Amino acid sequence: MTNEVEHARYIRHCIALARQALLTNDTPVGSLIVRGDQVIAEGIEAVRGLCDVTAHAEIQALRTAFVQLKSRELTGCTLYTSVEPCVMCAYAIRLAGVSVVVSGTRPADMSARINGQTVLSDATIVPSRPVPLVIRDVLEPECRALFVERQLMR
Repeated sequence: MTNEVEHARYIRHCIALARQALLTNDTPVGSLIVRGDQVIAEGIEAVRGLCDVTAHAEIQALRTAFVQLKSRELTGCTLYTSVEPCVMCAYAIRLAGVSVVVSGTRPADMSARINGQTVLSDATIVPSRPVPLVIRDVLEPECRALFVERQLMR
């Protein structure tokens, strides 16, 4: 199992990716998929840049991982993301069978009744797929600061 130092290292990588999204006026989110100690895929939020509402960082990373591994099965992989996944991303993560999800901060709208965390942790939502281990709030202040920086840029 990956330790706290490794989680922080990978979330720092996600923060660097999120900064790239910020520079292109997209939401500052970056994601990685790691298997063992190897980064399999990266994803940068590109909703505005690609004019594609599904171009979230996590989806971008999943798409790349599927191609890299020539499989839609990501059991044994860890998805790192600077912001906790939304419902769409969480559902895709569950369908892919990702084993561990590590996030930096929570979205501002966590008061929603159904959120990404619910999809990730509720075994009844995707009963055919395992519930991943979820680790939250890794480097939370640094991840949250990206959104403050985004506000200042506007």
